[in-house]
Amino acid sequence: MSAQFYPMPMFVRLAVADVEATKRWFHEALDFESVFDIPNTMAHLRGRRYQDVLIVKATAPVEAVGQGVTLSFTWHRDVDELVARVQKAGGKIVDGPVDRPWNARELVVEDPNGYRLSFSRQIADKGFEEVMSEMKAEK
Repeated sequence: MSAQFYPMPMFVRLAVADVEATKRWFHEALDFESVFDIPNTMAHLRGRRYQDVLIVKATAPVEAVGQGVTLSFTWHRDVDELVARVQKAGGKIVDGPVDRPWNARELVVEDPNGYRLSFSRQIADKGFEEVMSEMKAEK
């Protein structure tokens, strides 16, 4: 992926103790690439278009990261393939991979900083109305 610059309608900013270690983890575990970085200060990382994460050096100790917040990404490959990579890179599996009633296979992981990230991929080629009908029928 070449670094393409475009206006980002939304991105997340994560404060971390070690920018370089976090950048390596996102690369090794998730194939995110660096768009721009200032060593040991900040890194603009990207998975795919509009999957931008800004990693910044924390200015104070980060005690409670992202409590109750999970960053969600639509994944372009089988989420099951992420399990070994995430664990090998030092992350934890929080939930899944699991099939959800809303037609998604989902994996929730925790990075070494404690931030939670969810990766999901559509299970079947179904429209919204079909998925909703199936969910209502299961109740």
